[in-house]
Amino acid sequence: MNVEISKTELAGALSALGKLVCRTSPKEAYRSMRIEGKENQISFQTIGAEQSITCSFPAEDVEAFTVIVNFDDFRTVSRYSRNKTLVLEYDSGRFSVDRTPLPVAQIEWPQEPREADKSEVTDLPANFIDALAAAAPIVNRNEPRRALQGIHLCREGIVVTNGRELFHIDMPLAVEKLTIPFPHAPLATKSEDAGRLTTWCEREYRYFRFDFGMWRWTGKAIVGTYPAWQKVIPETDSMKCVVQLDTDHAEQLAAFLRNVPAEPPNHPVTLAMSENHASLNIEAGSMRTGFAAEFPEDWGGFSITVNREMLLRLLHQGHRRLAFGEAHGPFIATGGIGRYIAMPLGCPEKKPETQTVQPKEEKMNEMQTPVVAAPVAQPVAQTINPEPAVVNPLDDLAAAVDEFKARIRAMFDESTLLSRKVKEVALVQKQKERDFVQAKRVLERIRMAI
Repeated sequence: MNVEISKTELAGALSALGKLVCRTSPKEAYRSMRIEGKENQISFQTIGAEQSITCSFPAEDVEAFTVIVNFDDFRTVSRYSRNKTLVLEYDSGRFSVDRTPLPVAQIEWPQEPREADKSEVTDLPANFIDALAAAAPIVNRNEPRRALQGIHLCREGIVVTNGRELFHIDMPLAVEKLTIPFPHAPLATKSEDAGRLTTWCEREYRYFRFDFGMWRWTGKAIVGTYPAWQKVIPETDSMKCVVQLDTDHAEQLAAFLRNVPAEPPNHPVTLAMSENHASLNIEAGSMRTGFAAEFPEDWGGFSITVNREMLLRLLHQGHRRLAFGEAHGPFIATGGIGRYIAMPLGCPEKKPETQTVQPKEEKMNEMQTPVVAAPVAQPVAQTINPEPAVVNPLDDLAAAVDEFKARIRAMFDESTLLSRKVKEVALVQKQKERDFVQAKRVLERIRMAI
């Protein structure tokens, strides 16, 4: 049995199939790939602990066969083949790619979860994978809360959050609340095809299957309750301070932020309105810039400090309208893909209102009869001591990790500098050796001439 397949198309498929391959796993199936031919198509499948990804290519008159090979061996042979079309051969338990034999693994392939009789099917739009790609950078895969390590699907659309940022894409889906694991493999497919989502329950677990184009992704949903994200989104009326950027100024701001030196752990960037209410001033450490911007409402000297990475992320998503509310409240970025909500690092300080206590005057009735007022206790001015800010252990850990990364980058820079100095010393030493050899030859010539 021979099957021909395009090398370019297969290379693109292997990049996505390899996302589920665990090369250090003691279980051989997690390091392998299953190749199956049936019903005029040939399928390639890799599996993980709780999910699998399958890619199918059309193959006319293919005979039914199933073979399991090591994924890295198969990819190496196909990558270094000189032919544009690969020929897969299978005969009597022997498998080869372009006449290069590959060892066949004699293992039992784990079975996929079978679809239950009562399953829910939902049609997915053509840009669904692109929407997952836009939401993926918000996900913190090291989050202690298991539910936040995935992407939440609901009737309101796609939702992701990491505790400090929230991203919502309004994409109505006819599916009950479902949290899928981080889609490593589907994102690598870069598929633009419309698809279908099938969900079903088995015992206490819930399973899903995505079918889009030539791909099929099957897995187990994350168990746990997703946070009430709707309560985090502030009301539009409370967003009193708004700034609108055009495309050119947004690109200038993104370029400026990329050149800002890192200031771990929070990388603060301050946004403020100019005195003439005509431009937006940006300050990050010792670097400053500004450009014209539209202010639908008077900020009244409002300024706010935001994380640089958050600003870059929302600009990359195409957002051009920033709306800020009251102190210690989230801000909203719109105008691009979905809605982006995040917490600022600093908000405007409210001026304390001084209350003047005026003594009550004795009132007289119409008959001028004096009325003795009850003694009123004079209010005692209380000194309000602000409570110490409660440090979130997760934020403290994130700050420590960022600081550690900064130290590592500094160490790498120092090691690069030392390596360059070592090379310079080696070059100087070689030059001295060449000078010594040349001087020695000159002396020998002089000695021979004498």
